[in-house]
Amino acid sequence: MKCYSLKFTLISFLFALQSYEALAIDLQPNDARPPPPGISTIQLTYQHSERSDFFKAGIKTDGSGQISSDVYQWRLGHSFTIANQPAYVYANVPMGAVHPQKSLAGLSSDSGLGDTTFLLAYWPYANRETHRYFALGAYLSLPIGSYDKNRYFNVGENVYRTALQAAYQQPIADKLNVMAALDVVWTGDNAEYLYQARQTKLQQSAQYNAQVGLSYALTPVYEVSASYFYTLGAEGTIDGVKQDNAKDIQRYQVFARAKYPIGRFTVQYGSDIKTENGYFEDQRLTLRYLKVF
Repeated sequence: MKCYSLKFTLISFLFALQSYEALAIDLQPNDARPPPPGISTIQLTYQHSERSDFFKAGIKTDGSGQISSDVYQWRLGHSFTIANQPAYVYANVPMGAVHPQKSLAGLSSDSGLGDTTFLLAYWPYANRETHRYFALGAYLSLPIGSYDKNRYFNVGENVYRTALQAAYQQPIADKLNVMAALDVVWTGDNAEYLYQARQTKLQQSAQYNAQVGLSYALTPVYEVSASYFYTLGAEGTIDGVKQDNAKDIQRYQVFARAKYPIGRFTVQYGSDIKTENGYFEDQRLTLRYLKVF
């Protein structure tokens, strides 16, 4: 029973990482506001995450496993217009490492290039006078990251991903803005998934995400924000057999941002509030630097 439990735990953990590592489409507060056309951006990000307690159907199971991951991301973007409306594209290239620890320490870790993600965003409505914005985004993630079917833990995932997202933002009080977004993520098949010492086909149902955030401008330079995220779906299937591991995750993040002439700096911290299936994320620390040129 212990061997079976460990295998199930490891499989479920892989699903729990997918939207977080491979296609992270969490928005920062005010991301629904379009940049002026004709500018380019470079963003550097460092993210550290730790996960420990494992849950199955909302119940904490026995075990002392822990997973630590570190991800570095380089993002290049450019703004322009489509039919006189704002638009923006970026390419996001991650590099990172994932380390199983404690009871999982005997398993191999991985480090290297992650899966690259591209975004095309378009604003069918953008009123810069009233500060009300409605944006649509289309994402594509390519499976070019480090992946070995003989490892439980990989930086890449060996699957294509697509996503569609809609976001809206408006002021609700002086210096206070609210932003909300919905998205759906579709994942391709992984035909090189190793399960019980044999190669199988791993499939995943659609994943649905909702988020809402508030941001408050303390001064023209400093801003603080808080966001809530809710994720459902993404149940795994191995050779047609459902794994009963659909996501039901609630989490939060808080932000502090400073805008200087040399660029914009963001410090971000958060964790899970509830995890129905998979490892509970105890903490996630993110540092970002954005430069406009």
